[in-house]
Amino acid sequence: MILRMFPFLWKNLWRNKRRSILTIFGVAVAIFVITALGAAIAGMTFPVREVGATSLLKVREKSRANVLASRLPQAYENRVAELPGVAGATGVLSGLAVLGDEGVHIFVRGVDPDRFREVRNLQIDSEAWAAFVDDRKAALAGHRLMRRMGWSVGDEIEISMLGLRVQIVGAIPEQGIDLESHLLVQRENLQIAREAEYQLSYVLVEPAAGKPPAELAAEIDDYMAASPVATTTATSAAFAEAVVEDFMGFVDYLKIMKWIAVLITVLGAANAIAMSVRDRTQEIGALKALGFTPNLISSLVLLESTGLALIGAILGIALAGWAIGSSAGELAGLELTGWDVALSLAIAVFVGLAGGAAPAAAAARLHPVDALRIID
Repeated sequence: MILRMFPFLWKNLWRNKRRSILTIFGVAVAIFVITALGAAIAGMTFPVREVGATSLLKVREKSRANVLASRLPQAYENRVAELPGVAGATGVLSGLAVLGDEGVHIFVRGVDPDRFREVRNLQIDSEAWAAFVDDRKAALAGHRLMRRMGWSVGDEIEISMLGLRVQIVGAIPEQGIDLESHLLVQRENLQIAREAEYQLSYVLVEPAAGKPPAELAAEIDDYMAASPVATTTATSAAFAEAVVEDFMGFVDYLKIMKWIAVLITVLGAANAIAMSVRDRTQEIGALKALGFTPNLISSLVLLESTGLALIGAILGIALAGWAIGSSAGELAGLELTGWDVALSLAIAVFVGLAGGAAPAAAAARLHPVDALRIID
């Protein structure tokens, strides 16, 4: 019966075109906000979750909270590597620069090619890797960063903030947001440019098989306690927990804003559908007089409100997909997942049902005689 009524439902959706378009637009904006906020939350927590899923350790200067300001002697790389329970260690010098007219912030990592690739298990084209190893001024750029900046292999990049000029010899393919959005350069080149010869920002450590990372972290700090520069070593999981804790207040705020958007949309949809029902009071009375049951009448009203909400949701999801799929969104690690789409559609159905519930109940209770007495 409902399927046979589809042409009638579709006609009712557009009976008042202005009202329907405004309702659809309101739902579309809300779904766009909801989807974008979900992607923003995932974008902030994904790198943290990814890092937390690894067993790598990071050894940095104890007196520096910011890893960019941390300075360790390069000799610490070998000292840590020689400890029992360490499968591999590589020193990294980090830098932050602002590039382009849009002021894009990029992270630059100065690495020892062979040691870094072994510890991070870096997967990359063999020709690109050979070019990176052979040329001190070569660089590898994450594929997200290359798309964001419009770079191509062979481009020469001037990073004036770091006093660095490099040539991109290859792209780092998908394998972790921290690599895909960063620029890798040879450590010696960055050390000279930053006047930080024989200095590191941190030492990245791979624990040996079967060695608990937390236990190894404590052993490293105990061993380095008598060194000129004291260290603090954190497991990736501990680092992830600290970052999540710092962001949780803001993440919770974003979640609250998401559900406020849902509530406002429900109220807007309810108002639009209620007005539509009031406009069609005589029509509903005629349908009842023709034998339409209260359940069928309420179902038609709910389907109308849900249809408006779903049309708006599809438009909102399309807009969110366009924004999230932009180069800026990719660089930030944002991604419109199947879960995001399913959740947005489910919210749209909820908006339609919740917004149409009261008008549907009112239409079902309407007596045909009372409805037909109304004079426009």
